[in-house]
Amino acid sequence: MPKYFTEEHELFRQSLRAFLDKEVRPNIDQWEEDRRIPRSIWKKMGKMGFLGLSYPEKYGGAGLDYFYDVVFNEEIGRINSGGFVITQQVVQYMSGPYILKYGSEQLKQKYLPGLMSGELISSIGITEPGAGSDVQNIQTKAIRKGDFYIVNGSKTFITNAVYGDLIVTVVKTDPQKGAEGISLLVIDRNVEGVSARKLKKLGWHASDTAELSFDNVKVPVENLIGQEGKGFYYLMNGLQLERICFIPSSISGMETAIDAALQYMSERETFGKPINKHQVLRHRIAQLAAEVEAAKAFGYYCCNMYDKGIYDVKLCSMAKLITTELSEKVATQCLQFFGGYGFMEEYPMARMYRDVRVGTIGGGSSEVMREIISKMLINDANYEKASTNFKGKGEQSGASIDYFTEEHHLFRQSFRDFLDKEVKPYVDQWEKDREIPRSIFKRFGEMGFFALTSPEKYGGMGLDVWYNVIFDEELSWVNSGGFAASIGGHPLLAITHLNAEGTEFQKQKYLIPSIKGELVGALAITEPFGGSDVQAIRTTAIRDGDHFIVNGSKTFITNGVLSDFIITVVKTNPEAKGIHGTSLLLIDRNSAGLSATKLDKLGWRASDTGEIAFDNVKVPVENLLGDENSGFLYIMQHFVSERLSLAVGSFAKAECALAHAIKYMDEREAFGRKLNQFQVLRHKIAQLAAEIELNRQFCYSIYDRYQNGEYLVKEASMAKLLGTQLADKAMTECLQIFGGYGYMEDYPLARMFRDARLGQIGGGTSEIMCEIIAKMLIEGKGYSKPKVEKTKVSA
Repeated sequence: MPKYFTEEHELFRQSLRAFLDKEVRPNIDQWEEDRRIPRSIWKKMGKMGFLGLSYPEKYGGAGLDYFYDVVFNEEIGRINSGGFVITQQVVQYMSGPYILKYGSEQLKQKYLPGLMSGELISSIGITEPGAGSDVQNIQTKAIRKGDFYIVNGSKTFITNAVYGDLIVTVVKTDPQKGAEGISLLVIDRNVEGVSARKLKKLGWHASDTAELSFDNVKVPVENLIGQEGKGFYYLMNGLQLERICFIPSSISGMETAIDAALQYMSERETFGKPINKHQVLRHRIAQLAAEVEAAKAFGYYCCNMYDKGIYDVKLCSMAKLITTELSEKVATQCLQFFGGYGFMEEYPMARMYRDVRVGTIGGGSSEVMREIISKMLINDANYEKASTNFKGKGEQSGASIDYFTEEHHLFRQSFRDFLDKEVKPYVDQWEKDREIPRSIFKRFGEMGFFALTSPEKYGGMGLDVWYNVIFDEELSWVNSGGFAASIGGHPLLAITHLNAEGTEFQKQKYLIPSIKGELVGALAITEPFGGSDVQAIRTTAIRDGDHFIVNGSKTFITNGVLSDFIITVVKTNPEAKGIHGTSLLLIDRNSAGLSATKLDKLGWRASDTGEIAFDNVKVPVENLLGDENSGFLYIMQHFVSERLSLAVGSFAKAECALAHAIKYMDEREAFGRKLNQFQVLRHKIAQLAAEIELNRQFCYSIYDRYQNGEYLVKEASMAKLLGTQLADKAMTECLQIFGGYGYMEDYPLARMFRDARLGQIGGGTSEIMCEIIAKMLIEGKGYSKPKVEKTKVSA
């Protein structure tokens, strides 16, 4: 269960789901056919207390936190009727809040209790035939005459406007003032001069959508919401709630689509087997599931910010952009799984495919979201929250939500200063030398950077995992994948195994000097033509008295040439099949019979990567790391931390590339203007920034659970898959922004482009990640954290 939900939230979820299963789900097909939802359903929902969850009790609401609204939106999203979802959201999140936050007490008392009870149905009238997201250019006028406003104009695409009772309407009270002349009025739907024409839509069939006309409509002055001329600012504030309410309903809708696809794939057979056995489909649904899981984490983060009263236009715009575009992708690909049946209205995907199409249009199109994001990133635009006379959820002032403490931030600054002084000035030379000097390992040890999470007993600091996250992020900004791999691999791969599986003798001999940076370790798994198939390794270690005799080879081993010891995966029982018979050995690099050849690589040039040969290498029995024949389990145990580290490094590298691109766009001119004025480039930057933030919040959400002991194989595999794909994409697109200079080694993108390519290979390829995710989704395969007793071996 996500940390955001309490037992009370889940009890509410059960109650709401039971209601929807009884009162809504059996009737939804008929309502879709009728093109309307009966008013009685609002009254039933009001009677059950499902409306106005976070509205104050004095107006008939429940006064609850926003995560009850998240539950509400998730559950209605599972109904598979965009029309039903939007009719509910328009009342609770798109029109009612303006009355609550800015309306007079008279307006609140007049309308809010009816909205909470389901007696009244409201709509929001913004869009006009000639003005969609460009609110400043609306033409509907409201000219004051005495105690009334006389309203003339029209609105279109207005949900609930045919059968509803009131319209929160955006009007020009001063046509000469642009944004300063915009106001909000509550217009009763049935007053003289208001007429509606029902529109026929591609989807959202259960909802009524209208084009409204106002012909000399008399609206009492007391129906003005807030101050005259402040309507634009109220809208800019309110649109964030509108955008984030889309997120949980969209996520649950996508989960419903994936569940339906998985069920169909288990039943449908082609070429003699269920289609969920076809690898191309397995990997496709694994990719979708990973993207949905990431969007869900990002959505929860944004909802939590809103609940804490934090106004973040950029994040809300990013989340809305990502989620609604992903909804289209999921609906399209899940329909494809169904084949011809997906095109039939009696199957769920046809409706879903139609309904999701409006998501990237309503509440601000994807193009508008990218423009907002690009303005904030490139032009430093700031969208301030309008003042309100209501201090409820989403309205209090608050500091930004942070997984990091003040101590974490101080460490980040200290580590960054160190890298700026002692690493970045020299990294170009190390790239040319194809290796990092041993002295830098010692400096890292002296500064305590290898000691972060190791026990104090062995010279560590015993800190939490967030220090490792900062370590990985900051290394990525050095812009040397080779440096990050060598320096990061030492604690992540070598020290981690020593801490977890090492005997006291091994810790004294290898761990303590490794933490000091006096010894450098490597981890050797991959073999020529072995790759990620750890079970199929061929390097053997045969017991001979007090030694193991090791024969075989390893390849692609980071630090394999300069290291002092190599934690090597070997077969101690070559006759055993599968995962059995595999062990870990600590092998001194200078052992007789061990040789290493430095490999020439596309990228990661600052690191030494070796192919290692073992020719009758004698290894003392006391160098067995952990239990004999349990090595595979130890490797699997630590793959989670390795993949999370790679995921964090990937989004950080993408962020570094983005920063370089933004800076270059501000400096470079083409066709008489700066590159950052070209909209196609601005929107490319905005899209990348949104995807980086998505991956960041996904990784942070996983680490938040991981530090509490959860063994998150699926989530870590998803994060590694998405993060490394993002890094590849970011380097390609940012290099393109640099043009020909991006291809030059004098500029940073060439190295970034080369280095990022390994991300989807190392630590388990993207294809392996998809296969792991697919096994867990389709076969229900679980990966429990291995529990192995350590062998006590003394010297």
